[in-house]
Amino acid sequence: MAIIGIQTDRKNPAFTIADFTFWMPQFKQFMDTDEGQTMFDNLYEIANAKIFKSIYGSDWKLAMSYCIAHYATLIAQQQQAPVGDTLESIAGGGTTKGVLSSMSVGGFSKSYDIDKTMSADDEAKFWNQTSYGAALWALLKTKNIASIFVVTSNPIPGAN
Repeated sequence: MAIIGIQTDRKNPAFTIADFTFWMPQFKQFMDTDEGQTMFDNLYEIANAKIFKSIYGSDWKLAMSYCIAHYATLIAQQQQAPVGDTLESIAGGGTTKGVLSSMSVGGFSKSYDIDKTMSADDEAKFWNQTSYGAALWALLKTKNIASIFVVTSNPIPGAN
């Protein structure tokens, strides 16, 4: 028996810090530092394994930028977490975070209607942690991802 499916081309063109900061200019000063270069190098590897030109087409550089910005923001949030050399001193950094649904302080109130801006899909929960990730997920939903499989009763000649 053989299963034939459409394969995603996982080879991407080059993507640089200059490409990233074109789409995310707010990161430029940080990316010009040694720490920024190190962060980009590490996050590029992750993004390049998840975001494929064959899926995003002309939006690929934007998608790569959203992905890298998402991970960078998660790291930045962790840098704001408590630090210390005992478990008690760092325990607050792992608290669960969510989307603000309502808030009132005196006569001021605030709420978000996330149904219009964020996906409720289970697969989107990781990406919904930042605005960049939510934008990436929304961009992905505009792409047609083919998923055709053919199952034959005989093996394909020459296939291993």
